[in-house]
Amino acid sequence: MKYNFGDFLKQKRQEKKLTQKEIAKVLFVSESAVSKWEKNIAHPDITLLPKISEILGVTEHELITASIDEQSREEKVQAKKWRAFSLSWNLFFYIAYAIALIPCFICDLAINKGLTWFWIVLSALVLAFTFTNLPKLIKKHKLIFLPLAMFLSLCLLLGVCCIYTNGKWFWVASLSVLLGVVIVFAPIYITKYKVFAKIKKYNDFVSIGLDFAMLNLLLVAINLFTNSNNSTHDNWYIRIALPITLIVYVIINILICVKFLKVNKLLKTSIILFLINLFLYLPPMFIKVNNTFVQTDIIDDANITKANFAVWQEDIIDNNIHAIICVTLMTLAIIFLVVGLMRYLKMKRQNKA
Repeated sequence: MKYNFGDFLKQKRQEKKLTQKEIAKVLFVSESAVSKWEKNIAHPDITLLPKISEILGVTEHELITASIDEQSREEKVQAKKWRAFSLSWNLFFYIAYAIALIPCFICDLAINKGLTWFWIVLSALVLAFTFTNLPKLIKKHKLIFLPLAMFLSLCLLLGVCCIYTNGKWFWVASLSVLLGVVIVFAPIYITKYKVFAKIKKYNDFVSIGLDFAMLNLLLVAINLFTNSNNSTHDNWYIRIALPITLIVYVIINILICVKFLKVNKLLKTSIILFLINLFLYLPPMFIKVNNTFVQTDIIDDANITKANFAVWQEDIIDNNIHAIICVTLMTLAIIFLVVGLMRYLKMKRQNKA
């Protein structure tokens, strides 16, 4: 409810159980001056408003407008509650980390006469800290620093576990994590940050290229790791992994190219469905590398030329199912093609008219 200045001043003074004389004494003015303010005969000097607001427990804005700003007050209450919750949240986890860490420290020293598995506990808590408390501590550039901190803390945990178990798998594990980070965050960074403005238009191609590079780096690391643990050195990365990833990489880029075609979305959908059908269900294909042939399982299982809907035995059923999927995709592609062409021709006629 909104009052005039005098009525508002009088109401708030009475709520505080103050007399005009007490108000006048604090403000170093006469009691008659306060009386005139309340009767709207005169108004206080602007320099007195901060002190009057403090005495009456209102803001200067509320005093000037002679009304209580309920929304502002509610926002302050909610902000105070949030700060209290945030403080409680941080204290809870700090205490929980201390409760977990101190007994582990003592037990490890008592049992092993030194610190062994304690470092695993410590690095695990560091990782937990990056998820629970660190987001509240980082004020700027969270999208950069949080994923980086989580990645580094996870690598720290993997490294400590690797040392504890005398393993050689650290690079395989850390590169796997890095691949996940690149897949999730690379497209976001390219879209969000101005430094990537020149390649933003080609975000899909760049992101897929980075994923392809990281995947192959991981496969190389796995190949080296498996060879170091086996007496026989099988370079399966060159024979199998690289050709398959190259084929998938080319296929995905071809599908992305459809995005840049100057046709309506229905025609783009039709082209994508047709290409998926073509790539998945061509007759069995072979890749010749170093005079050896590698046949991928997905292509072998998708041999629709051997489908026989009169027979649904175990050795035929996969081919029948793939044939059904193939026909379904082709049917959808044709439907989108027809509808897309109709819309395209309609738009063309409208433009001419």
